Amino acid sequence: MRRRIGRIVIAGSMFLLAGLACNLRSAAPSVNAGATIIAATLPGLKTNTSVPQTVPSSTVTSTSVPTASLTPQNTSTPSNPLVIRDSLCWVGPGNAYDVVSSVKTGTRVQLLGLGSLSGWYIINNPIYHDPCWIQAVNLQIDPGYNLSGLPIINPPPSSTPKPTNTPKPTNTP
Repeated sequence: MRRRIGRIVIAGSMFLLAGLACNLRSAAPSVNAGATIIAATLPGLKTNTSVPQTVPSSTVTSTSVPTASLTPQNTSTPSNPLVIRDSLCWVGPGNAYDVVSSVKTGTRVQLLGLGSLSGWYIINNPIYHDPCWIQAVNLQIDPGYNLSGLPIINPPPSSTPKPTNTPKPTNTP
């Protein structure tokens, strides 16, 4: 019977200590003198001997925990080129070729190649998803964008000859 009461007191004391240890409402650790006295009597209950009771000092030391601060780093990759004005997208570079579609200002496009004629890029047509030629002045390319890996593409043969402005013969009397 005595052992049973001792076990109940020990279990109750442990439960009380666990409850006090889980008190999350206080910001700084505090010393509970009552819980410390109970904890000091537990070994005495097991061995039926008296344990001297001491009241702990009320000095609380706090240890500061370093917090990690993240410094944002610019690890962004260059974006696809941006169309900076409404543009025509051609089968080849210029008026000798048919217009495939137009590309609206603010559209990001995928570069497929550099035109062999200066001032032209070949992009993936955002409407029909096939290659088309766009003037370089209509694109804004990020400084970090790698153009060196792009192939240089020659224009296709012109499919439709466009009329030229040749003077008409005049009838002279």
